[in-house]
Amino acid sequence: MSSIGTRLAAGTSRSTRLAAVRTQACRVQSRALHHRRELSYPIEEGLGTFLPPRTLKMIAEDYQQGLLDRLNDQVRGTSLENKNIVQTIIEGAQDPSKVLEYNYASEALNNSFFLESVKPPPPNATSHEHTLRQTNLERRIRYHWGSLAHFQSSFSAAALGMFSSGWVWLVADQDSRLGIMPTFGTGTLLVRSNQPSDAYIEWQQIVGDTVVPSSPSSPSSASPSASSPLSGMSLNPPPLNPHTPSRSMSRLPEPKGLHSLEASQDEIPLKGLGKVVHPLLCLSVHEHAWVDAGYGVWGKEEYLKRFWTVTNWANASKILDKVAPVKTQ
Repeated sequence: MSSIGTRLAAGTSRSTRLAAVRTQACRVQSRALHHRRELSYPIEEGLGTFLPPRTLKMIAEDYQQGLLDRLNDQVRGTSLENKNIVQTIIEGAQDPSKVLEYNYASEALNNSFFLESVKPPPPNATSHEHTLRQTNLERRIRYHWGSLAHFQSSFSAAALGMFSSGWVWLVADQDSRLGIMPTFGTGTLLVRSNQPSDAYIEWQQIVGDTVVPSSPSSPSSASPSASSPLSGMSLNPPPLNPHTPSRSMSRLPEPKGLHSLEASQDEIPLKGLGKVVHPLLCLSVHEHAWVDAGYGVWGKEEYLKRFWTVTNWANASKILDKVAPVKTQ
């Protein structure tokens, strides 16, 4: 009898443990938190002469985690609670009452892409330009700008022309046509010309799903996450400025020139691009980056010069090959 009793007790204990696990699993599914991705390179070593370890930590950990913590607080108990970060941007941008959710999500996604666009310089070279040689990206850069130096000059000019904070992007369409595109504040590339862009599907694949399950602090009534980033889309474009939630890229009140989508093709060749553009490379144009790094308040130009020493050309080239593979005859 004692043996049978022991087996029954063990079975009961096992059933209890399984029930607890199932209960915990249900709780996990009811709450999802946006989680900061670890970098592929060590923060404590910094980014050569571009960003010292202290500044890299501020951008990659302190700033990024702060954005995600605030985003998690904002979406708790709302329809965006279990949405991935790309879907949060798309849906949050269409609701003026969710401007903070959009701002935190878009800024975090942009910052993450910037951190993927750089890597520590190689030990025996001054940059990663050698990884660009004989690639489709190099050929397309030379086709559009004549030389890598001319492209770098145009890209830097776009950043220098931005008085406020934002981001400068090298983008490509599905036919490998390239362009330089600035976005302002928490501006996003997920829309263009007042139409939602399918590019955000590629964004999710490129940056990875930034939502990980976590136990909730309180019961949630949030709706389940969409099965596709396309669900719930309307034709209203996300805002490009955190203070004007209804503003779209094509309505930015910027003068003709570096900031305009109608700028000269020498500087920003966007007229010939397709409706869907994919991000290849991103530069953060935020004063906190160059000031904290020791460049000084007016150190933006030097900050831009040193960006090219850590540009992750291999990553940009890999993305181009994925979104616009070379067509064989």
